Amino acid sequence: MSYPRLENWLAEHAFGLYLSQLEQQFIWHKLSVLRFGTIMQYGLSRWQFHNVFAAESQYIVQSEQADRNVDIVADSMALPWAQQSMDTIIWPHGLDMISSHDAAIEEMARVLVPGGHIILTGLNVQGYWRLFYQRSIHSQPALNLLSASAVVSRMQHYGLYLEEGKFMGYGIPACFGKNHQAIEYMGNRWWPHLAAVYGLVLVKRTVPLTLTPQNAANLGLNSVTNMALNGIECN
Repeated sequence: MSYPRLENWLAEHAFGLYLSQLEQQFIWHKLSVLRFGTIMQYGLSRWQFHNVFAAESQYIVQSEQADRNVDIVADSMALPWAQQSMDTIIWPHGLDMISSHDAAIEEMARVLVPGGHIILTGLNVQGYWRLFYQRSIHSQPALNLLSASAVVSRMQHYGLYLEEGKFMGYGIPACFGKNHQAIEYMGNRWWPHLAAVYGLVLVKRTVPLTLTPQNAANLGLNSVTNMALNGIECN
């Protein structure tokens, strides 16, 4: 998942900078209530969130390409972490330029603890921005975008459920400059799906296995296990 041209566009193009500021504000705000634990950021290493975390937290920046801001170089579909080892994953534009969306989502879900969160942003495939700016990215590999609803649907297959979402990026800098609050408000109110980017907060949920009294009795468990089950209040 290498996207240097997209990263450069977000850092240098007027509209890309506009979106970057909105996305980073979204991520900062969401991280402010998830301050503890082990946090992994995958991609866009220029976006740094060190100061938001508590001192006892561990913040790791990972990417496919090495640079001064990257701690670990690894592929998003072969993460070098044990199962359920991350409390929070920051994944800016994580699905925009890969073809194997499900493989990457599955790998992120694998390393996330139950109850852990993924904070994800991405370019909205339905947004009006494509009419003006898609050619300016000149991305290789090509953009492989999903709508926010499609991302949420795919995430559910891996136990990741939407907790909060936001559409962002309605203003054109050439028209609105820094005074973009009004157009952002209007966009969120009247035409949210035309936004340039989306931000999602997803939580990993697991369904506990509970034995009914009838099933427990028919499993042929040994006496020690049966004694333990007798102490559990089954639903």
